[in-house]
Amino acid sequence: MDASFYLKNLIIQNFATFKNQSITFKPGFNAIIGETGSGKSLVLDALQLILGSRADKKIVRRETDFSLIEATFFCEDKKVLSYLEAEGFPVEGHEIIIKRLIYKNGTTKTYINHLNCTVTFLASFARRYIDLVGQFENQKLLSESYQLQLLDHYARQQEAVSKFQAELKTYKQYKREQEELIKSHSLREQRLDYLNFQLQEIEQLNPSSQDEEDLLKKKNIMLNLERTQKLCFQAKACLDGDENNSGIMGQLKFLTHLVNKNPDLFQEQVGLLAEVDDRLNILQTEIKNKLNMEVDPQELEVVLDRLDLYQKLKRKFGGTVETILQIQVDFLKEKNQLESQDVSLNELEEKISSSYHLLLKQAETIHAARVKSAKDLASELTKKVRHLKMNGATLKLEVEKLDEITEHGITRSYFIAETNPGEGYFKIKDIASGGELSRILLSLRQILSSHDSISIFLFDEIDTGIGGETGTAIGRALAEVALHGQVIAITHLPQIAQFAELLVLINKDIHNEDKNARTESVVREIFGKMIQKEVKAMAQLG
Repeated sequence: MDASFYLKNLIIQNFATFKNQSITFKPGFNAIIGETGSGKSLVLDALQLILGSRADKKIVRRETDFSLIEATFFCEDKKVLSYLEAEGFPVEGHEIIIKRLIYKNGTTKTYINHLNCTVTFLASFARRYIDLVGQFENQKLLSESYQLQLLDHYARQQEAVSKFQAELKTYKQYKREQEELIKSHSLREQRLDYLNFQLQEIEQLNPSSQDEEDLLKKKNIMLNLERTQKLCFQAKACLDGDENNSGIMGQLKFLTHLVNKNPDLFQEQVGLLAEVDDRLNILQTEIKNKLNMEVDPQELEVVLDRLDLYQKLKRKFGGTVETILQIQVDFLKEKNQLESQDVSLNELEEKISSSYHLLLKQAETIHAARVKSAKDLASELTKKVRHLKMNGATLKLEVEKLDEITEHGITRSYFIAETNPGEGYFKIKDIASGGELSRILLSLRQILSSHDSISIFLFDEIDTGIGGETGTAIGRALAEVALHGQVIAITHLPQIAQFAELLVLINKDIHNEDKNARTESVVREIFGKMIQKEVKAMAQLG
């Protein structure tokens, strides 16, 4: 056999009836034997924990704190090593060590090569390279989807199916996005209406800090006109004078006359007085203008309305003009995004169409390969089950083309069997017994063991309800599977055990411990010439 990946050693501590046992396995066919209730199934339970199954705290041996299961695998398989390396679990040398601790409070710890790992990853790793065939697997065989997976293994379509399913995932994601966009269309329109209204209000104001400041000044002037005019009248009286007072302008006129009349004394002051006269005339004109000023009610209304809009927008969006301007930028950005959804929907529809056509093309190619391989698989399977004493049985693999794409493509495939010649074909779920299902499944493992990446095969209850020549045939079949990978099988039949390269004998001892009777399962490994001796003992007991 190809011994590039196999279970080398299994340590079981404080696990139900196991106190502390170590089992060394061989690369080929290993049979686990022992009387009913000795603990054979516990070995497989321990292996299932190593493969990522759910742990039950009830298996922790009484009066201990935790159970420990540790498996050491020999590995030179580059695919396995590369996979673990890529996932962050590098392998030094040629050993992969998987350890699980199950505490009595129900918590667990899992390690690969002494590094923490999740049970989910452990299960994923096991599914790739280790195959557990038991009673539950028999029930899986009744599933059409599982039967289709078996056909894909035989037709070497696993990679093509994986690519198809990845594309199908992408296609479904596009469809979900399309549904969400369509669903949000009405909400989008409502939001666009709101944004347009708010933007129109802001754009109508066209706000700026300088504009607001100028409006406030105008408002103050217009609303304080009466007081302004009163003050201007007093200022005008100061300048122009009255009946009792000549005023500043009169006094300036007299002073100018005096200076001009005596140039020899005030020659330097003539220009200064002229400058003062000019300035006072400008002041006089401005005061007269203010006295003549009138308030335009419409202009005041415009100023007040604009200031009111400033206050409204400040209350709505924030306390400053800068906040309003930032809101305007944000609203415009959101509006553009919402308006671009129509473009996004069109692009999405193109992606959906492209993805669907790719899916259809992939599914057609896979379906063609399935059709081509189905007849050959059925023919090989028929030969194998007949060798397992299903005399006269004929199996066929029906392959139908579906009108719609499913997660498995456009193929429906299922086994039908004629177990009694001339009595017609029926689906195996309607006619096959548990023993027949086990033999069909074993036959499939014989055929597929050289077709897939599985390197280790675990068989549980493979001999249920059978014996005699059928047991011998199953033993040969297991030995054939062992040519392509390690086989570990629980059996009570000497006809099967005789083909094993190693027997793992489980005995149950009862001994006193602190004056209390305790049960303990003990392992003994049997190989070489001792195998046939043990097989004869099994036959005598049987």
